[in-house]
Formats: sequence, structure tokens, C-alpha cells
Amino acid sequence: MRVEDRKQFLILVKVLGLLLMIEAGFMFLCLIPAAVYKQGDFMPLLFSGLITGLVGVIGRLSCRNVKADIDRRLGMLIVASIWIVMSAFGTLPYILSGSVSDFTTAVFETVSGFTTTGASNLQDIESVPKGVLFWRSLTHWIGGVGIVVIVISFIPFVGGGAMALFSAEATGPDKVRISPKIGETGKIICSIYFALTAICCLVYWLCGMDFYDAVNHAFSTLASGGFSTKNASAAAFSPLLQYMMILFMIPAGINFILIYHCLKGRFSYLKKSEEFWVYIFGILIASLMIFFFIFPQSQDVESALRHALFQTVSIFTSSGFVTSDYTLWHWSAILVLIFLMFSGAMSGSTTGGLKLVRVILLSKNAVRIIKQGVHSNAYIPIKLDGKVTKEGVMDNVMVIFLLCIIMLLLCIAGLLLTGLELEEALGAAVSCTFNMGPGLGRNGGFGSYAYMPDSAKWILSVVMYLGRLEIATVIALFMPSFWRK
Repeated sequence: MRVEDRKQFLILVKVLGLLLMIEAGFMFLCLIPAAVYKQGDFMPLLFSGLITGLVGVIGRLSCRNVKADIDRRLGMLIVASIWIVMSAFGTLPYILSGSVSDFTTAVFETVSGFTTTGASNLQDIESVPKGVLFWRSLTHWIGGVGIVVIVISFIPFVGGGAMALFSAEATGPDKVRISPKIGETGKIICSIYFALTAICCLVYWLCGMDFYDAVNHAFSTLASGGFSTKNASAAAFSPLLQYMMILFMIPAGINFILIYHCLKGRFSYLKKSEEFWVYIFGILIASLMIFFFIFPQSQDVESALRHALFQTVSIFTSSGFVTSDYTLWHWSAILVLIFLMFSGAMSGSTTGGLKLVRVILLSKNAVRIIKQGVHSNAYIPIKLDGKVTKEGVMDNVMVIFLLCIIMLLLCIAGLLLTGLELEEALGAAVSCTFNMGPGLGRNGGFGSYAYMPDSAKWILSVVMYLGRLEIATVIALFMPSFWRK
């Protein structure tokens, strides 16, 4: 091994060791509900935290003298490794507590949590010990803002490599930051995320949720995850709480940097953001369409409007909460939801999907191609928010779109080979590729993924991982040019 390669390996071990120490700290946090409810999961959670922390400390101390000089290539490798290593150790609370039947199920649940997909294997959620359920919701919350954002915000040793890590994990075609110092940008994003979570928890509690459920659902809501502590998901709560969940799912789908500018009184950023207005009008138009499709089945204006609005926002933001079994709705309403699964909400938010900004740019590029077919010599730039898009942004959009379609088709083919029906394979593939959660058939509505064979769960676990990192980061690792000096 070359000296340079050895140094980069040691840096990787050092960073992963630190992240495992952080993960252990989150596991110890779960000891609080475990101690309060005394359902036999205190010791499993304690051992999970100790094992994870010990491995982290060994990795950290063994490379303590190595300076963390992280370039973009190493940043991509670290980010790709983080999600695998953290998911592997994240299975421990499920396995040691006996909450799941096998390792495959534990991996699927953990990956689904960290990637904020929200697809679940658990058929009887309410029978799972409270401490383990808290860990399940916490994986959502950690994955929502991104563990890398937390690290670059509060860990000084990353130094100049912070931007490399941020670029490798941040979603969207353009990696915008608030401050010249990427650490400051991370702190601002985390502060907004923490504050919204706290406010959401308080509102849920004041509106009738018990405090434990309020904390768990606040984690899932702001992370756009969808894990619930109830078998019936959001349908277990009152209409008032369902409206409150809509209220907090919407900001979870907004770019955090845009929220920051609004908090500073810079509403001009909001006014000129095409993506924001497409997001808001998209919610209104899709909700009205679904309302008209499902109203004849309900004959109740308020409930039909509430279910239409809730499922639109839930799917659009990739939250995945459910108030009604949408698989029983008119097929036209289901098609609208499937389109929203593809799209997702705004870039720079916690949501999944292709991201609205890419959908907007793809649409504008299609119009440009048509116009250039008529006026072949014309220069027709693509503008977003009144500005000509940067060179390379459109290339990024096209590549990500192509890779998503290829991965989606391969996933559907793989699931069909495991014996799934076409409807369920399609729904699961779309849901996990775009980190949505609910699918179609038995894995849609109030269903789960528990019926699937292990081979299908492994396929979907890989797809959720690739979808969370927007594929390109991982694909780059398999290119020979990536490993050349």
C-alpha cells in the first residue's frame, strides 16, 4: 500500500471512529425511555451503545496522530462508508433486544431509518419496546439533517475537508451555503432543524399526543421519514393532530437555507424562488385533484379534503405518514401520488425524490430543445430564479435523472425475480429509490414490507442507500479513474 493510500485509509478510520462514538451517544439517549417504561430493552440498548462506542474509540485513538486532510475524493469515500458503517452498528438495538426475527430485517429497518425512507418490516409496531422504538425514530432524525452536517458543524478536526464532506452528501444539483465557512453553514442548518423539531414536539403534545409519541413523531416529521409509534400511523390521532402534522411536514420540504433567509427577514429570496412556488402550488393542485377523485367514495367533504391534503403533503415531502389506505382510492388519485413520489419536494430539505428543482430544470431543458428544433442557431439559456444556470448544473441534472431511471428499472426487475407481483414490485422500487416509504399493494397504505423474501429486502436496502446518496457518489467509487492518483 502506498504511503498516500495508507494515510487516507487512516483518515477514513479516524472519521468513522468519531462517527461511531456519536452514534453510541444517540444510543445512550434511548436509555431514558427504556428506563422510564421498563420493557426489557435497557440492557440491550446499553450493550449496543457500549459496543458501538468501544469500536469508535479504538478507531479514533489508533489514528489520533493522523491529520484529517480530506479532499473531494476522500470525502466521497467517507460519506459512502458512513451510511454503511452506521447502519451496520444501528442494527444492534433491534438484534440484541429481539425486536426483529433476523439480521436481514434489522438491516432493512435500520437503513430505512437512516435514509428517512420509512419503509417498515414491523407488523405490530406497538409491541416493540419503547426504547427501541425511540432508537427507530432517532435514526430518522439523524439521517434527516445528515450525520455529516452534524459533524462539520461541531467537530473541529475535520478542518478544510468539511466542504468535501458537505458536497458529497448535500442533495440537489447546486451545493449552496450560507456562510463562507462551511462549519457555520452546518450550524445554521442544525439550529433550524433542532428548533423546528422542538416546536413541532411541543405543538403535538399540546394538541393531545402524549409526550413520548410527540417526540417520536416530531423526529419523523421534520426528518420527512414517516416512522410512527402506532400501527395505524397518523390515522391513530385526531383530525386536529393530522392538520398539525400537515403544518410541520410542509416546512420539512422547504430548503433550510431559504428558511434561514426568511427568518432574517429576507423575503425577497422567497419571492424569487421558482422551486418554492412550484412546491406550494403543487401541493394545492395535487390536493384538489385527489379530492375530486376520492370525494365520490367518501361523501364527506371535510374528511375527503383532509385525507387528500394529508397524503399529498406526506408523499410530496416523502414523509410517508398515512391517514387513509390510499391503495383503495380511484386509480387517478394513485397516479398523482406516484408522480409526487418521483418528484419529491425542494432541494436542501430533508425530503427524498428527484427534487423539484431538477424537475423544473428538466422541463425547461425540454422546452429549450423544442425551441432549438425550430430556431437551430438561437442561443436559449436555461434560467432559474431569473439567473442563467451555472455551467455543469444541467449535466448534473441529466446524469442523476438517468441514473435514477436505470436504478429504478433494475430494482423492478430484481424484485420481480424474487417472486413479487408487478404492482408491488413497482411500488416498492419507486418508494425505496426515492426514499418515500409507502408503496402499492401489500406495502402501501397501512401495509408493511414484512411479507417480502430476504432477497427482496436486501435489494431494497441497497436501493435506499443509493437513493439517499443520489447514486452518483457511490457509482464514482467503482470507476477506475476514482482510484488513480
